[in-house]
Amino acid sequence: MPEIDKYKIRSSFSKAAPRYDIFASFQKEMAEELIDKIIAHCPLPLAPIRILDIGCGTGFLSYGLADKFPDANIFGCDISHSMIKTASCKLQVARDKKIHLITTDGGILPCKNDTFDIAASNLTYQWIGNLEGSFREAYRVLKQGGGFIFSTLGPETLRELRQCYLDASTIARKDGLPPFMGFAEQDTIQSTLESIGFKNISIETTNMIKTYPDMWGLLKSIKSIGAGNPFKDGDKSLARGSILKKMAEIYEDRFKIQDSRFKTCNLQLATRNCIYATYEVMFVKALKL
Repeated sequence: MPEIDKYKIRSSFSKAAPRYDIFASFQKEMAEELIDKIIAHCPLPLAPIRILDIGCGTGFLSYGLADKFPDANIFGCDISHSMIKTASCKLQVARDKKIHLITTDGGILPCKNDTFDIAASNLTYQWIGNLEGSFREAYRVLKQGGGFIFSTLGPETLRELRQCYLDASTIARKDGLPPFMGFAEQDTIQSTLESIGFKNISIETTNMIKTYPDMWGLLKSIKSIGAGNPFKDGDKSLARGSILKKMAEIYEDRFKIQDSRFKTCNLQLATRNCIYATYEVMFVKALKL
């Protein structure tokens, strides 16, 4: 796989920052679930602690944690300064929150060793190419006994879109196109954390189904939050009209819901005549012992 282009990622998320909160309902939902898992790790009430939110975006996780841990000092960082600016606007309203925001790469944290009781992150690490380096940074800034608790997308995410892309490329006989976005396997995350020195690692995986009016609606939702193919030439894979048109045809044929009785993950989908997409989310907890 080619190297992830972090400058492209920063640019994409910066452009999306002003309207991110409008479209990022899934990210907000996952932040709320992650907060519940952090509370389970640190039952309330709790003495004042320091929490680091890596890849804080517009602050879903940071502000949610500030509500649950009012005495904690929370530090949020993000590679996109526009995201930090948007999060800062919320801070002007909620002046009682002990939240500190900084623009920085999640793989190079400007923090002293043994600073935080918890390092947390919501749906960020799939955009950081160097997992080992970024996990090592989280380990470095954690105090002894500190918890590293985060969510990230798994390899089943957007499997339908990925399959349509591969099949459309084959039908159109387009070789050498940039690879589609991939996501780390659970075993890779587990072994990487272990190699750094984390202990008591647990990974909980859940698959979620989201529906869209059509493939174009799915692509628009992805673009609206700044997410996309993070490789240098990744956009070219979805920028060729013939490939996109064929993908839409294949998606409509294979993954369209035409029956309101369609069920998945014990959830009944009442919407007919729409397409669905899978999102695999891994919730990871590890300790620095």
